[in-house]
Amino acid sequence: LNNHFLPLPGGGMRLLLIRHGETVDNVAGIYAGITDSALTNHGVLQANRLGSHLADSGVRVSHLFSSDLQRAFITAEAVREAQLQSPAETTTLQLLREQDFGSLEGKKFFERPREGNKTGKDAHLEARRDEPGFVEVESIESMRTRVETFIDAHLVQLMHEVEEDTSVAVVAHGIILGHLWKAILKRFHPFVTVGPDVVQSKAPGFSLEYLSGWSNTGYLDLEVKRRAASSHETSEPGPAPIVQPALDASLAPSPPRSMEELHLVVKAVNSKEHLKHLKKTRGGIGSLKHDSNQKKVDSFFKKRQPEPKSENNGGA
Repeated sequence: LNNHFLPLPGGGMRLLLIRHGETVDNVAGIYAGITDSALTNHGVLQANRLGSHLADSGVRVSHLFSSDLQRAFITAEAVREAQLQSPAETTTLQLLREQDFGSLEGKKFFERPREGNKTGKDAHLEARRDEPGFVEVESIESMRTRVETFIDAHLVQLMHEVEEDTSVAVVAHGIILGHLWKAILKRFHPFVTVGPDVVQSKAPGFSLEYLSGWSNTGYLDLEVKRRAASSHETSEPGPAPIVQPALDASLAPSPPRSMEELHLVVKAVNSKEHLKHLKKTRGGIGSLKHDSNQKKVDSFFKKRQPEPKSENNGGA
């Protein structure tokens, strides 16, 4: 990165890339890309925790986007409803859907074959490609096109117009979020800084291009700031940021003109602070499909187990 172009001091626009809460298909180990998989009881608790955490942390969400699949939309609504001044609505978009797994949709994850280097998924697809009605998995190029369209249609303008210290949240799915992040990174390269609190950056082999996967309701916390003309124009700096080395050749071109005045700061990767001490209830109840008509899950368990501490039994 060019050390002569550091972000200006002060706040910037936050951009949160959030994965949805736990679903019944996550629990069952089933491919659910465009399948409209429902949140579990635990997934709803995760989403509510996320909404409360962001609001309590002073995150003011001005614009909220989500995939049109229910697992993302319900998670986004939990964020919106927790805000002191909620955005008017969550904008739902097919562009933000998960990768379409084609003929794998609704099928169990496949074990890796004992011989060869193929994944279980690839081996299964290869063996059934000639079967009638076979549908290919959505290509990487198709997903790249979708996220580029989303950036151009929705994010670029907001990055210039949203006031400082407000946030734009995007709630979607693990694979498509990975492609969205790479597309954003390409737009800002080489003006990207990794903050000192990103513990993953200290691990051997850390790469901004290939961040670890998103946990359910985990989020990538980014800040978009105006760029100073040179390092000496900034006020007294805080802790020295970690600067990411040059990216591979595919990210080498300068950012489009629309990003030339902006600098991207990575503040947190797969942030899960809101999930601390949240345990899944024993007996499989936490993994059941959430019924929005039932009583609140937490009050239900309080009636069954009078001692509050017992609510936290079970694995994470």
